[in-house]
Amino acid sequence: MSVSTTSLSIQTHTTEGLVTEYDAITRFIQMTRQTEIPVDPISIVNLYVSLKSKPLAILTGAAHSGKSEVVRRLAQFLTDGDPIRSQRMNGHAWWAEKSGDVSFFVQAQTRFVTAKMLAVIEEAWQPDNTNQVFVACLTHISPAELNSFFSEVAFQLQHGEIMRLPGAHLTNPIPYPSNLLLIGTMDTTRFDWSDENLLSKTTLIRWPEGEIKPTSELDWVSIPFGETGFLVSLIRSEAAAHRKLYRILGSEQQSLRPLLLAERLLNEHEIRLPGSVKGETLIYLANAWSKEGIGLFDQGTPNNHIIALDLAMVQILLPRVGATIRDSPTLCKQLREVMSQFPRSVDFLESLN
Repeated sequence: MSVSTTSLSIQTHTTEGLVTEYDAITRFIQMTRQTEIPVDPISIVNLYVSLKSKPLAILTGAAHSGKSEVVRRLAQFLTDGDPIRSQRMNGHAWWAEKSGDVSFFVQAQTRFVTAKMLAVIEEAWQPDNTNQVFVACLTHISPAELNSFFSEVAFQLQHGEIMRLPGAHLTNPIPYPSNLLLIGTMDTTRFDWSDENLLSKTTLIRWPEGEIKPTSELDWVSIPFGETGFLVSLIRSEAAAHRKLYRILGSEQQSLRPLLLAERLLNEHEIRLPGSVKGETLIYLANAWSKEGIGLFDQGTPNNHIIALDLAMVQILLPRVGATIRDSPTLCKQLREVMSQFPRSVDFLESLN
């Protein structure tokens, strides 16, 4: 069964009274549709899989396209509606542009966000909370917050610790909780940011266009995925991803063949990808299936694999070489041929023209 934009039905796979991961995310999509948020189910599943794969994510797209509302709803889903574990903040003080002292208010907003982030980190580390998901969302960020709260944090997360946040330098580094997700939304349709530090721990998600419609607030309905469902299901290590994909897909060479062909083509143009790209792709692909081996985009393994690999190339491989591809029409054409069966990858390449 495919997660389609026209119909959604649930084939329940229960385990000890809890719905499975596939059922839970399908029910979440149905609930989100009742709010009339203009987004296709694949985009929602992609956000979910991306957060399983990396602790940071940024949604970019036109203003009023539903990015922040989807993040708010997903945070409710992951935290079972607990407002303490889901913290939403204005990422940038855009309102200060009408004040007499823009710099003062922007700095004050940054200090406020930093203080809340430190409080969320501390709360997520409490022994009673380590099996619960915490979500911090910075809405409507500017390039300044992109750099300070995402690139800088992602760089530090390569060592698993936080030593500084904007305006705060800690005396001793603190471990970053594995149960904490940091999500940003940015109102831009043109995003050129190939910073390797950012990409190492952050998924950049291009949100589809659409105008969100005003709707009455719906009461949150708990989805019995279990307190630890998301945390138990996620994979963040290459070795674990390899084992899971071997069980589902078999040969790694075959499952990654389009990616390997693209990498070979880039090498022919003397473009070298970071060594982490393959591992990040394996991790994303592994998270596109539930623990039971059910595809989250499509229950059919072949279709689920194609959708997941397409999104992985758009979000992991291509952002790292986008500027180089833009300067080489020949390479762009060759990559389009290699990725011809992956519509999102082809769209990304065409957008570089």
